[in-house]
Amino acid sequence: MGSAAHRGGEGVQGLNRDGERASNSVSLLISMLVRYPELATINFDPRRQTLKLTFLLTRVLSEEEFRAFQGRLLDSLAAYAWLEGLEAATTEVGLTRYGEVSVVEVTRDVRSLSQGEVSLTIDVIRGLFTSALVVDRGESVQEEELAAQEELIEQMLEDLRESRSDKNLIAFREEGRVLVFNK
Repeated sequence: MGSAAHRGGEGVQGLNRDGERASNSVSLLISMLVRYPELATINFDPRRQTLKLTFLLTRVLSEEEFRAFQGRLLDSLAAYAWLEGLEAATTEVGLTRYGEVSVVEVTRDVRSLSQGEVSLTIDVIRGLFTSALVVDRGESVQEEELAAQEELIEQMLEDLRESRSDKNLIAFREEGRVLVFNK
């Protein structure tokens, strides 16, 4: 199992040299976790060509709250697609409860996923669950760096669409680091 670690300004470490495609996929996951501290994990499934974004909430969501979130998210993404002149894409939204914690998963195909849709997804979940959403309160990032990260994410999403990576990757945070593993 290959892995990569990233902390702050450090480079990617321990990455197997399986080619540029794997490196681009790893870089995408790292950049998304660095840019969006609301994300708990990201999973890239090359077989289905999907990204699964996972969010942690410090309380149990009721079925009504989850359905309201799901409806708002799907409506928001459909409106975004319409405004951008894009074909509405398939988005799966799931909920799992563990004790006093809720895990919300949003799975989206990478074929037409944009950085704008990722930001919109984050904004919707942040807007509805501000006080319960687990956010990594690491280093503060300046506005210019956020914009640069967003551009980088958009470019790497485009690269991922054009390449065929076969690495099933999962990225998550641990003690201030972003870790990426090939499952």
